[in-house]
Amino acid sequence: MRIAFILDEPWDSALTDYAFKIYKLTSRELTTKVFCLKDSFISKKVEYASFIRPLRNKNPLYTLVAFFDLYKKLKEFKPNVVVTIWGDATFLSCLLKKTLDFKLVRIFGTQGRLKTPKDCIDKVILPCQYLRSYIYADFNNVVVLKSFVDTEKFRFSKEGRERVRKAFGLNGKIVFGAVGRLDRVKGYELLIKAFSKANIKNSVLFIVGEEKGVKKSELAEVAHKLNLKNLIMLTERRNDIVDIMSAFDIGVVSSIGSEVIPRVLFEYLSIGLPTVTTDVGCLREIAEESDLIVTNPNVDDLSNGLSKAIETLKHSNRDKISRMAQKYKLHLPPNLFNN
Repeated sequence: MRIAFILDEPWDSALTDYAFKIYKLTSRELTTKVFCLKDSFISKKVEYASFIRPLRNKNPLYTLVAFFDLYKKLKEFKPNVVVTIWGDATFLSCLLKKTLDFKLVRIFGTQGRLKTPKDCIDKVILPCQYLRSYIYADFNNVVVLKSFVDTEKFRFSKEGRERVRKAFGLNGKIVFGAVGRLDRVKGYELLIKAFSKANIKNSVLFIVGEEKGVKKSELAEVAHKLNLKNLIMLTERRNDIVDIMSAFDIGVVSSIGSEVIPRVLFEYLSIGLPTVTTDVGCLREIAEESDLIVTNPNVDDLSNGLSKAIETLKHSNRDKISRMAQKYKLHLPPNLFNN
């Protein structure tokens, strides 16, 4: 069987990462090919990718050129199944599926209703049950695949914990940690305000994330107005994120939007971190499956959740939490693309 993955996202989105993991697992058993944009995140991850033209264009002429380019490359590969992640690629593939005789599978990971006509798609793969309500109610070939985290990579490191805590002066401190790009949907301003309100003795808030829409200086100003001094923010890309997570005592996901593929939450679980998460997107679903603290995305509730986490910390067990992550480790169900 030959599987074509059209991963036409230029950057490292959670959806792209999720689809890429499915591609990697599929490649162990079947013949696969990635079709992606040149100089995109995926192009740097796949050695023998086939480059396609951008399928999302305001100019219909560019879309037409991209369509025929895609047709030519798919015809050459002769796929039995084409897998897409975005609506444009799905629609254009729908136009080709009868001519090229393939089945069409959509990996759906956005918080919005699926717009592609259901007759175009043979199967939909979802990262969580929460998204099922965004798919046609009478469309039955839906697979919820919670395959997210490399549990071998994201393992608690005692040495890493000791190194990071020493480097940042964290020994003897209770460290609340948050990881993810500095973006408004990640709710870092909310988190800083909630952490300040909780006023937990001998605690530190440690935020790690590249600037993507929100500046470090903006968050620093919020902390300054609250007279919050026990805040550490790292905005450079880190190669030691497992060590940094291991240095945390409590993980926090403070998102106020999105979160249909919550990568960081699964990484916290795999590391063995007690975690507080807001009730956004798929987060509640995962949290309730894993006995984590869930709060509404507002200052008072999140502040209470942080305080509650201190109580759970006294009897938390990293090994027990990391075992919960096993059900989310990278895996594929048998015959995912056969029916």
